[in-house]
Amino acid sequence: MEDKLENPYSMKNVWAILLVLAPMPLVLSTPLATEILIYAIFAMGFNLALGHTGILSFGHAAYFGLGCYITGMALRYLELGVFPALLLGTVAAGLAALALAALAVKRQGVYFAMISLAFSQMLYFLALSPLKGLTGGEDGLKFIPKLAIEFPVTMDLSRPWSAYWFTLLFFALALFAMRQVLNSPMGRLLPAVRENEARVKSLGFPSHALKIMSMAISGLFCGLAGGLLTVYLGYVPLSTLHWFTSGSIMMMTILGGMQSFSGPIVGVLVFLCLQDVTGNFTERWELFSGTLFMALILLFPQGVAGSIKERFQHRMTPTIPERQA
Repeated sequence: MEDKLENPYSMKNVWAILLVLAPMPLVLSTPLATEILIYAIFAMGFNLALGHTGILSFGHAAYFGLGCYITGMALRYLELGVFPALLLGTVAAGLAALALAALAVKRQGVYFAMISLAFSQMLYFLALSPLKGLTGGEDGLKFIPKLAIEFPVTMDLSRPWSAYWFTLLFFALALFAMRQVLNSPMGRLLPAVRENEARVKSLGFPSHALKIMSMAISGLFCGLAGGLLTVYLGYVPLSTLHWFTSGSIMMMTILGGMQSFSGPIVGVLVFLCLQDVTGNFTERWELFSGTLFMALILLFPQGVAGSIKERFQHRMTPTIPERQA
């Protein structure tokens, strides 16, 4: 029982997150709530690489954008159903992350970050010009047919509430899947790889294979998020492949708190709500969002979720009175 209470990836935490986020449309607008769930899956995938494994990547937009485009092309050109198209987009992003990690994971720190950024920008420019006939170039991929599912329930996904419940289902599945990954033997080794890879290697564990697997699973989550964005928008914007998208998800993750289960989700919630509120008052929302972002980072140096958890644990820790001489 004590072990379960100390486990940050417990079922109790998973259900708590779902209970807090599920009624979001009662407080926020339904489109904003749907967007938060999609980017929360993206941030969970990104945090698996950066927060849990210590892999700095500036190119996670590549996997997110691939999920968007492959799902969109499968829906438009192959006329697949929603579920097979999502599966195709998710698997394609996971394979791309696996391939890049296998080639470049031995590079540490900023070198891997630069390689991942170059890969992401390469896909961006491929979609912009050489593959314009397929991707729509600067205009993005349009004319995706109206989406609906008929099994297990009939649902018109062009309606905001239907899109929200559909996205919530996948968010819940992603949350349970991430818990399983972090509680697995591989997941429990990832923080050790992050903190001291040389020691992990000296103990006989395959640190490179662990990093490659972490990146591949991270790519799967990002691809799923991208596919859900395509289903939600009915359109694929070119910006999903841009480095700015990688920077945004990094900011959201840092804001919420890395190395934490709920941190990336909190970061996405705070960031997108700030963007929505400031965007209602001014077109220069980036200026106000940036200022608020800096203020929050100064107030919560471990991220919003990380700092609150740290302060709560500090208050709950009993102090031992000093002995009198």
